[in-house]
Parts: sequence; structure tokens; C-alpha cells
Amino acid sequence: QDNKKNERHQDNKKNERHHDNKKNERNQDNKKHERNQVHNKNEQTDRSIFSGHDHDNKKNEQNPKLNQEKDIITEVDEAPETKERKVPKDLSDKLGNAGLPRATIAASKEMPEGTPGRPTRKSVLQQHVEFWDTDHDGVITPLDTWKGFRKLGFSLAFSAVAVGIIHGGFSYPTQKSWIPILGNPLFNVYVDTLSKAKHGSDSETFDTEGRFVPEKFEEVFSKYDRDNKGGLSLKDIKQVIRGNANVFDPFGWTSAVFEWGTLYLLCEKDGIVYKEDVRSCYDGSLFFKMQETEEKRQKGVPIIKSSATTTSAKEE
Repeated sequence: QDNKKNERHQDNKKNERHHDNKKNERNQDNKKHERNQVHNKNEQTDRSIFSGHDHDNKKNEQNPKLNQEKDIITEVDEAPETKERKVPKDLSDKLGNAGLPRATIAASKEMPEGTPGRPTRKSVLQQHVEFWDTDHDGVITPLDTWKGFRKLGFSLAFSAVAVGIIHGGFSYPTQKSWIPILGNPLFNVYVDTLSKAKHGSDSETFDTEGRFVPEKFEEVFSKYDRDNKGGLSLKDIKQVIRGNANVFDPFGWTSAVFEWGTLYLLCEKDGIVYKEDVRSCYDGSLFFKMQETEEKRQKGVPIIKSSATTTSAKEE
């Protein structure tokens, strides 16, 4: 009996040791599993961090302006003009590459697609003078110009002066021959070569090929509409002309004074030429609107001169 008891006791001890060994093995397996989970989590975290960095790097590579535009210095104390005449920012949201010239549309932040219905086979500069080419033959005669200004409501004297300035200054650059007067005795302006008549001391909104540069157009208002009234006063226009004036360029100065002065007389409202009216002047759609306005005025219909003011009045 004692022997049997000893055997059972020994068997119990063996079972206990075996159970303890299995328990230890399970504990070791659990610890190993926990370590593996922690390791996997760390790897996933590292991968997410690196992938995040890669995503940010790719985003910055695709659109470097996100970082670069903030770092670009546009104003310096030693050049006070740079602080007075501020450049436009954040144009890419509405206009994409605002410095890329548009051949057929006059685009702005407010009208990124330009004026609906404008010709798509003519440059913006050619559209600018379309109002005066009534028979669409590509030739604007002095008589065409005179009639056009009269349709816009200008006096006989002003229309005659306009003919002298426009055809005296722009007929020769657009003619096919190099011989003055003999090559174009009637002082016609030719639409297909109109880009040759681009003058200096301008805002450079038209490039040398007659395309429209939205960035340059927006600069006019970021620099000179300093109180954000949505347009330019006569004082602002004087500053525009002075700011754009090139040295030794009397023809450019005279042209700028005539063009801005005519625009002011044509569509100012309460002493302001509104931005939308300036934009539509570039693509020529303004002149057709103002012709309709003048016809209504002659019939005694109440009118509001500025298309921009008409829009704001409707919104109110």
C-alpha cells in the first residue's frame, strides 16, 4: 500500500510538472504573440508615416505653388512702389495659370470663361474692334470709325478727333506695304494685322500677338483699386497711365490717355469705371451693350450706364 501511495504521489507530481510546463509554454506563446502584434503595429505606423510623407511630397511636386507662393517676396521697403502697387494673389483658384495668354476669351476672376457668345475664330484684340467692322470685311475705314463713335453717343467733334487719332496712328502699322500713305492712301485699319499696332505704355493685358493675359488685367485692379470699390475712379485712371508709362514713348502716353479717357466718358457711373466694363471693353462686347443703351436713351427709355451697376442693382 505504501508503495502504491508513493507511486500515485510521484504520478501526481509528474502531472503537476507537466501542467506547469504547458502553462509556461502557453504564457511564452502569448508573450511572443503580443510582441509580434506590437511589432506589426509599429511597422504599419511607419508605413503610414512614410506613405503620408510620400503623398505630401507628390502633392507638393504636382502643385509647388502651395509652398512656393507663400515664400515669394513681392514687396520690399527700398522700392516703395512694390508696397503701393500690390500684385494679385490666389488667381489659380479661379483662372488656373493666370499668366497664360488666352487667344479668344477675356477671362477674369469673376468671368473665368470670358463673355458668352464671343467669336472663337478671332483673337481678343480683333474682337475688341469688331464693333467698327460693321460689314465684316476685315477693313475699318475712317468712316466706319466715325459712325461707330456716333452710335455710342459721342459728339461730332469727339468722333472726328477719334478718327484722327486712331487712323493717324494705327493705319500704317497694319497695312501690308512698307510705303507710307501710298500703300494705304485711305488710312484704313486692317483687322488681320491689328497686333502690329499694339502700342507701349499700356497695361500689357494684350500681348504682342493680341491675346488676353488675365494676370495683367487683374494687376490693374490689385494695384490701383486700393479701396476695393470694384472699379477705377478718374484719379485711379491717372495713376494707371502714369504707372504704365514707358520712358520716351509719347505715342504710347497719348494713346493711353485717349483710350482710358474714352472709356471713362463712355461708361462711368458715379465717377467709377467698373471692372466688368473694363473687361468687356477688351473683348469688344461693351460697345454693343453701350450702343443698345444709347438707342434706348434716344427713345427716352430710362437707363443705367454701367453694366456692372445694372447687375448689382438686380442683385439688391
